[in-house]
Amino acid sequence: MAQAESEPLVFAIVVNWNRRELVLEAVRSLASSDHLNLKIIVVDNGSTDGSADAAASEFTDAIIIRNDQNLGFAAGNNLGIERALREGAGFVFLLNNDATVAPDTVRILVDFARNNPRLGGAAPYIFYHQQTDLIWFGGGTAALWRGRIAHQWIRQSYHSEQHHCRRTGYLTGCSVLFKADALRETGLFDLTYGLYSEDVDLSLRLRRKGWELWVVPEAHVWHRISASSHGEFTPLKAYHRGRSNVLLVKRHIRWWQAPTMLIGGLLGGVFVSLRLLMTGRRATVAAFWRGAWMGLTGGRIPLEFQLQ
Repeated sequence: MAQAESEPLVFAIVVNWNRRELVLEAVRSLASSDHLNLKIIVVDNGSTDGSADAAASEFTDAIIIRNDQNLGFAAGNNLGIERALREGAGFVFLLNNDATVAPDTVRILVDFARNNPRLGGAAPYIFYHQQTDLIWFGGGTAALWRGRIAHQWIRQSYHSEQHHCRRTGYLTGCSVLFKADALRETGLFDLTYGLYSEDVDLSLRLRRKGWELWVVPEAHVWHRISASSHGEFTPLKAYHRGRSNVLLVKRHIRWWQAPTMLIGGLLGGVFVSLRLLMTGRRATVAAFWRGAWMGLTGGRIPLEFQLQ
């Protein structure tokens, strides 16, 4: 007990909605962490598949927050983070319910953060679950001036000698360690976004406050997402991607960056649209541009695109 209490207090937060088996797998991986002073919070967004009861039964030391409805990623995590900050957390570690973490990942990130006073957040390398050495996230580029927000090293094989700890443009909410003091100063996820870009927005706000963002390749997480299909890019997701990207740019772009951003953003949107059209996904393309227009004009989200 004394050894555990000598380590920084970390709260790991997993938000879940109707993914019973996956969330249990995610929490099991956290429970195997070799960082001894770790507490787990499961935020259940109104699941109807018994997720919350199953988590409470298997992980008796975990804190289970039960919501009556699906509040979404940002609001669910904010509830967990607020609880962690009230409980005196030194760090907050977020993990998607469809991801698993290596036993030493939390410890590696915490040790790295403790040696970097201005570190606001640190991310592990995140790999595809089915192709465990294929990188999904190895850092992020957030060049809004040219309309580019992208994962680095995505779909490339991991070779340890090629990678080192480095500062990064943004951190993905799939898995990230935040310093509690940085969140207290900067604030939590902005609920305006609804779906997508809230992690990039928080990253940019942290950087604006002078906090550094790092990626640590020795720390590993595996994410259940398809490497071949680029994930399930449905019209609903396309709508929110378009809307959130525009909201992000409106908030963070400088006026002198607008011309290059407009050109780069439009070209990127057209390129993605053409790729989708070639596979017959006209509805997805229409939803993407409809979302972008709503983000630009501030219109209300249509009923068919509201998160359930």
